[in-house]
Amino acid sequence: MSDQVILGISNTHHYRFTIVNLTETAKEPMFLHSLNKEMSVFLSKTMMGALFLAEMTKNQQKVSIQWKDESNKQALAYSDRYGKMKSVAYSTTHAEGDIRNEFILGQGIMKVIRWDYESDTYQSYTNLIEDTFEANFIKYLTESEQIRALVGMDVTPFDFPGNDFSAKGIFFEALPEATEESFVFLRNKIDSLITKEAFWSLNIEAMLESLEKEIGSSLEVLSKEAPEFLCDCSRHKVADIIASLGEQEANSIIDEMGKIEITCEFCRTAYQFDSFDVEKFFKQ
Repeated sequence: MSDQVILGISNTHHYRFTIVNLTETAKEPMFLHSLNKEMSVFLSKTMMGALFLAEMTKNQQKVSIQWKDESNKQALAYSDRYGKMKSVAYSTTHAEGDIRNEFILGQGIMKVIRWDYESDTYQSYTNLIEDTFEANFIKYLTESEQIRALVGMDVTPFDFPGNDFSAKGIFFEALPEATEESFVFLRNKIDSLITKEAFWSLNIEAMLESLEKEIGSSLEVLSKEAPEFLCDCSRHKVADIIASLGEQEANSIIDEMGKIEITCEFCRTAYQFDSFDVEKFFKQ
């Protein structure tokens, strides 16, 4: 089963929509970082959120979502509008006596950064509330982007032998001409649909058909992409990090450790540099 993201529009209700199957893409960071059940769900949803935001853009933006709550759970995901993604998450353990649901975020901060290739970056924030990722994602869109949106996400984690992992989501974003009546209508229809386990068991094309049937009108498909986990780290980029340390600090690490080793936090690729490499950096 290959991953896919469908971008389209509801001409009847003036909403843009995205449907995604991110199962295989989300598996990669889950295994790379040995995530537990809780964090595999949170990171998968964070990746879908970053993809949904990137799909909202009309230009070549890259978008990241980063959050950290009071229990020190944290996740970071990047995506462009074609679904080229990288991500990482760090888990924690709840304090003894903490009875909150493991899939509920604690209070904290969610930060979104947009990189436009032709302009400066744009950062925005929202405070996390004790609720699901989806609730916090909608809170961010409402408060920071002033966008009315509807979201549904379903992640089935590996929690017992034979259980298949899956990560799917749908997202509807109101266009400027959308009415309050359309929002209420779509919210009622979509909220009902996303509670049905059978809906999430469908493939992405069948999910699209099910949405059309539920809302009683056609959805125009604008594009289809194949998302993938694709880290953009390189030896050259890591060399720039070492150069930023300064020659004295770099040589100090070489003297103490015999080499400089930097591991990419996203794909876990380790880059090693010896004294000859470091000398070459600072002679250039």
